Amino acid sequence: MLDRLILGVVLSVVGWNGLFPEPPPPLTLKQKAKERQLSEICSRKKKQSDTVKRICKQWKGQQGA
Repeated sequence: MLDRLILGVVLSVVGWNGLFPEPPPPLTLKQKAKERQLSEICSRKKKQSDTVKRICKQWKGQQGA
């Protein structure tokens, strides 16, 4: 009976930590600048090269994830 209690506590603690992971650290100034730059580049309506299109596609994929 005691082994079931211990097992239940261990599984509860592991499950609780999996449901509520630590929040991500705040963005640094360099990361904020890069995000702003990518946002500006991808929001332009001008004709974009294939490289810029690929970068924007990756960036939008990261934003949705």
